[in-house]
Amino acid sequence: MTLKQEVEQIAASYTVKKKQVLLVIGLIHQGETHVFHFGDHPIQKRVQPEDVIFEIGSISKVLTTSILASMIQKGQMKLDDSISLYCPHIRKNHPIQIEQLATHTSGLPAHRLLRDFQLCFLPKVKRDMYCQYSLDELIKLLNSKKWNQSKTFPSRYSNVGMGLLGLVMGWSRNKTYEQLLTEYIAEELNLSNTFITIKDDRKENMILGHKENGKEVPPLHMLDYQGAGAIRSTITDLLSFLSAHLNAGSDSSWKMTREPRLKMGRNMSMGLGWVIDDTGLICHNGATSGFSSFMGFRPQSKTGVVVLSNYRNRIIQDSPDRIAYDLMNMLDAKIK
Repeated sequence: MTLKQEVEQIAASYTVKKKQVLLVIGLIHQGETHVFHFGDHPIQKRVQPEDVIFEIGSISKVLTTSILASMIQKGQMKLDDSISLYCPHIRKNHPIQIEQLATHTSGLPAHRLLRDFQLCFLPKVKRDMYCQYSLDELIKLLNSKKWNQSKTFPSRYSNVGMGLLGLVMGWSRNKTYEQLLTEYIAEELNLSNTFITIKDDRKENMILGHKENGKEVPPLHMLDYQGAGAIRSTITDLLSFLSAHLNAGSDSSWKMTREPRLKMGRNMSMGLGWVIDDTGLICHNGATSGFSSFMGFRPQSKTGVVVLSNYRNRIIQDSPDRIAYDLMNMLDAKIK
């Protein structure tokens, strides 16, 4: 069986009954890169699948922490810096440090149903999707008595926390988050289709996302917390980014992002942005209202995978996560 046939066997069930689906898979194996695509989206009539632009959701978080690592290596920021060093609106010597934002240990809120209920009765305020606090609300929260010097913060996956990290990094350099993304990632790796702001010359390559029920949704727009999930990219660019991590040498700043920093249950650890499981897979998934994605790699076997879909999945549905794990196991079996 050829590699393409094996990939098709693993991915085939995902595209069944999904109208205008495009599933694009990128593999790194034995020093070579492979791209496969499945589905019947009409964009394929004018754009090659490797050039189609997807929303990558929370995979953005590991680009954010990669920017952070580069800034740390350049001496522009330190992991133990207080966030108040870079924001005059946050009270001095705030106990939350940069590392805590990057490892989801700041204690900042996760998505909560109670907060959704509260928002029904609060004045209408513009908030980023998946982030239940506006920036003004978050600053007020950070300056409240909730935060004290002696508090040990819980581990809690927080979009506003990672989004705040992107903002803080930008404030430290008097730049926007997207300017940092361009400077430290896109220009460094020659990624021509990794961005946030939609410009006219890129619209033709952008694919529309779909909800779980197949309904098309408009492009995602995040204003404040872009570092948490606002990035758009292609399989080609993401494979280049993944390859840079996979081949990071001892002198690379990016190597620090995958060092385990705390346990997350029995089988997982947290690096800077990256999740590390007990098989040695370093990964992160992503989702927006119309897209789902997965990126992961194993340094010991020099294998990596990226899966991009223009469908958001229900919890009980087949997903890029399942496809990616099966693909990684398939690649590792070939090495053994």
